[in-house]
Amino acid sequence: MKSIKTSIILIILFAPNLFGQYANHEWGIAVNYSYTTTSKLYLFPNAIDPFLRDQHKTLDDIISYSTEVRYRVSNRMALGLNFEYLEGTSKNSIALGGPSGSILATADEGFSLVPVEFSVYYLLPFSTDVLKFHMGGGGGVYIGSHIRKIKDAQFENVSREMAYGIHVSTGMDYMIKDFLSVRGEMRFRDPQFEVESKYNKTDVLIADNLYALPQSTQDSKINVDGLTFTIGVVFHLF
Repeated sequence: MKSIKTSIILIILFAPNLFGQYANHEWGIAVNYSYTTTSKLYLFPNAIDPFLRDQHKTLDDIISYSTEVRYRVSNRMALGLNFEYLEGTSKNSIALGGPSGSILATADEGFSLVPVEFSVYYLLPFSTDVLKFHMGGGGGVYIGSHIRKIKDAQFENVSREMAYGIHVSTGMDYMIKDFLSVRGEMRFRDPQFEVESKYNKTDVLIADNLYALPQSTQDSKINVDGLTFTIGVVFHLF
């Protein structure tokens, strides 16, 4: 009897429902987990030498979290506003000078990025009451920082430009209930921005020795040009 009750509860919770276009709910709030395939960090973007200017550090497998609010303006069209935070770092060797010579210090280096994106989505005509396919696109504002941490010293932003860009996406909602769905999505965007950074300290202590940190500002450029795959839970309201 207990197993029968459990089965009935599972069927109620997860069985496909026969509601129409999100059961006339106009608002959807999604909480998402995302994976971005790749990005590039250019450490000498303004160098005269083209070889040095094109050198970059590749940062792959970036995890991010986001939330998106969508408003359905018709049965086929919705507007969305997405807020996200992503951060990618890896180990890098930085040359530092000290009283007994220079060393290669290990640094955590990468970037952080806050995209704010506006999108228009179109519900594809072959969607069903259970599986709702969509495609969309729009524009975004991207605010980023260059991350470098050596022990207790790190980069601080001196100045940074706000990047603008466009994106396209395609995805699908699986309707668990009329007010709840699981969403999978693939998005492509190509934000690129430059940052000026400077160490927040004049020296750093490594193995009981002080090593001087450069006090000049450093230019860098970040380009997030990979595909972003997202899985999320959506609550359909009102």
